[in-house]
Amino acid sequence: MDIPNIRTADKTLLAEAMQEARNNSIHLLDDLAGWNERTKADTTRASHPLHVPCLDIINPPLWELGHVAWFTEYWCRRYQGENSPLRASLLKDADRWYDSRNVAHDSRWQLDLPDWTGTRRYLENTLADALDSLLELPDTDAALYFHRLALLHEDMHDEAFRYTRQTLSWPSTDELYALPPLADIELAGGEFLMGSAPAKPGFVFDNEKWAHPRHVERFAISASPTKNSEYLAFVEADGYQDRRWWSDAGRAWLLASGQTMPRYWRCENGRWQQRRFADWIELAPDQAVIHLTAHEADAWCRWAGRRLPSESEWEFAALQAGPFDWGSQVWEWTASAFAPYPGFSPDPYAEYAAPFFHSHRSVRGGSFATRERMRNPRYRNYYEAHRDDIFIGFRSCRND
Repeated sequence: MDIPNIRTADKTLLAEAMQEARNNSIHLLDDLAGWNERTKADTTRASHPLHVPCLDIINPPLWELGHVAWFTEYWCRRYQGENSPLRASLLKDADRWYDSRNVAHDSRWQLDLPDWTGTRRYLENTLADALDSLLELPDTDAALYFHRLALLHEDMHDEAFRYTRQTLSWPSTDELYALPPLADIELAGGEFLMGSAPAKPGFVFDNEKWAHPRHVERFAISASPTKNSEYLAFVEADGYQDRRWWSDAGRAWLLASGQTMPRYWRCENGRWQQRRFADWIELAPDQAVIHLTAHEADAWCRWAGRRLPSESEWEFAALQAGPFDWGSQVWEWTASAFAPYPGFSPDPYAEYAAPFFHSHRSVRGGSFATRERMRNPRYRNYYEAHRDDIFIGFRSCRND
């Protein structure tokens, strides 16, 4: 069940969506458990679900699924406001294991976590508890805030599992499609309200608060993300060796990474390929280029005589009626640093955005792995500029 308007869904639809999301998480756990049984004779392989390598871009699957359950339990049942005592967890050591605010990333590989069965039971029990508490609530935005937050948080981790599958070469599916010919949309610009308006009903992430006037000049922006064929021209023109196209930060990233092409590309006997999850496939020229850092997006734009859109330009374009294709292929880098809007104040889950202001780049849109209910033209994602493990590409603006 993928309700586009989940931000304003009533209790009945919200409960159905939470059940569907948790069923998906449990299915993922069961799939990994079955994989574990099939491969338990060889528990040293990097692809083994119980022995994933300690990388800063992934989490151990058992920890991540337990964290999803913990987050739902914490915000939907245990947390009753900052002036109220915290209720006890259904699982004795849940706070010690799963609270990402206090459990260091690398330590998650060393914890005495519950096994598959215990993790599955915790997923089931925390959802049942959250749905019971939902029945007690009035059908208001304020009352439903934490249940909507927990649902969207689970959707985020569902997509993060897809990143893990790509990083570790695990099997999965590919849902990219061919893009239309390159074309720009001419926009007159003007003043608009950027961010979410407090007067409108529905859920809002704290980094979208609040709507404020922004002015954008006339600009032309690509109707769809940049294609593989367009980026390949840059690679074949020795773009990775030409310092002219790279910022200081980009050149430092090139030196550290040693990359001469996008992360999951290779050229075999003159044929370009890309790795999509477990398989190397022919590079599809008309699909969106994917798995790029912000440095690579910036460099292509300089080479092509174009530029990345600002975050305000991207939102302005997404709010216009017309052929602006976004949200179903790749996340999109913008030129803007991730920063708070005027008057920002964090919501109770204060760690959601505030710790990442000014150190991350604003990212907009959505990918093929993003749930439909997550997609919103005002939704602000954010990553460090060197991240290329996520399903991310870019679109560009014409230099005028």
